[in-house]
Amino acid sequence: MDTYQVLLAIIPPLLAITLAIVTKQVILSLFIAIFVGATMLNFGNPWAGLFDTFFEYILPGFVDVDHQRMICFCSFCGGLSLMLERGGGAEAFANALSKNVVKTRRSGQVATWLGGVAIWFSDSTNPVLVGAIFRNITDKLKISHEKLAYILDSTTAAVPTLFSLSAWGAYIIGVIGGFYQEISYSGNPTNDFLAGIPYQYYTIGSIAMVLIIALTGWDYGPMKRAEDRAFLTGQLTAEGAEVRTHAEKRELPEGARPTIWNMIIPLVILIVLIFVGMAYTGDAAANGFVGSLAEGSSLRSLVIAFFITAVISGALSVRSKVMTAHEAVSTFIQGCCSMMEVLIIMMLAWGIGSVCSACGTSAFIVSVCEGLLTPATLCAIIFIAACLTSFSTGSSWSVFAIFTPIAVSMALAIDAPVGMAIGVVLSGGIFGDHCSPISDTTVLSSVGAGCNHIDHVKTQLPYALTVAAAALVGYLVTGFTGGGGFLGLIITLVLICVIAFILNKKFGCASEANITKQ
Repeated sequence: MDTYQVLLAIIPPLLAITLAIVTKQVILSLFIAIFVGATMLNFGNPWAGLFDTFFEYILPGFVDVDHQRMICFCSFCGGLSLMLERGGGAEAFANALSKNVVKTRRSGQVATWLGGVAIWFSDSTNPVLVGAIFRNITDKLKISHEKLAYILDSTTAAVPTLFSLSAWGAYIIGVIGGFYQEISYSGNPTNDFLAGIPYQYYTIGSIAMVLIIALTGWDYGPMKRAEDRAFLTGQLTAEGAEVRTHAEKRELPEGARPTIWNMIIPLVILIVLIFVGMAYTGDAAANGFVGSLAEGSSLRSLVIAFFITAVISGALSVRSKVMTAHEAVSTFIQGCCSMMEVLIIMMLAWGIGSVCSACGTSAFIVSVCEGLLTPATLCAIIFIAACLTSFSTGSSWSVFAIFTPIAVSMALAIDAPVGMAIGVVLSGGIFGDHCSPISDTTVLSSVGAGCNHIDHVKTQLPYALTVAAAALVGYLVTGFTGGGGFLGLIITLVLICVIAFILNKKFGCASEANITKQ
């Protein structure tokens, strides 16, 4: 690979990430990176590069059926989330919890963590939905929007890879199954996916760290400063920060009677409809209910489930006299429209992914790491490569597709557990999706929390790197000892506690907020 090819592989993603952090303008940064990559692919011709920016890398993203469905259900999620907020159900739920259960900052963070873990069906919509439900609670407890965004991102970006019935689970099993067919391997994709769960050290570690921080108060770095600001001044976002969120709350009209059921009923119906949709699209009559869940289309199910649930939520709001039928329709449309900027970022993120593919970014990272692979370092090297790729491109989907065949092939070649290889790939892919500034999940978590996007990235990144460092040690121990997944997982979790404790003592020294917030 010559010098120009190396520069071509690394400049577009590096430019996107650097500009996003420096300028705090994600849309502009992504567009510039796509344009620069397209121009480089056209050997420095900016006119051809500008044409290809739109007609080769951005607009073709609309052709992909899964992208169309994702745009649709993200829009419907925005509509449903605003319906829950405006309909009074989320506020009634928050009031009930605040009055009877959640009364401290610690319990508020734990409750939000539980919500993020419980609503697991899609990484792309969960942050907005969970944020709409719990933001009322965390605001009352003076928990910063940066902390809320971190909790949302660390649960909703991670939990779906631990469930085969989630949008990610279905996609990953499909990738594994397709590769097995190509190499005529007789393994069971679903069983191997499940066998890889104990090896998802970063995934499980990031979920666990939220709970550890919530229970102990071991905040450090930028997050500690954000939490002190929120507790001591009541300022939940940084001064002057630009925030993408829904419209401001409206006052409930006279005679309105919203209850906690205005939120609980739609959420229960949503989950039921997702399972029904999976059974329908997976042909339960031919494959049985369990088989249909593996064969069904999660994206098709989510689109229909969110739309029907939004209709039911609107009907409950009308019945509770919170809004008229016309206001319910307008609220749903406004919620859908509030996701427009997020959808543009998603489309540009797909565009930068296409540019990186054309520039050979993933192939470059793989080629650099491939020569370092040994049976002892297999897990660690694949994890590092997957982390770098997912962070550079902001996409875990492409990482799963690229690295799963490589990791499985290596595992088969050295007679290592296939599930282990799959789990490592998923863990590395989650890292970038969790904390890259150009990841759609990172953006949606900022929206769900009402937090400035770059502030979310800066406060979350030290925590993500803490978990990644602990996970890397866990993978090295697993590789060199030949131990099972649980050995490395235990080491990862212990190291997370130790590192967080040390960093809190060094960079999060006791303050009035730290002493009293528990």
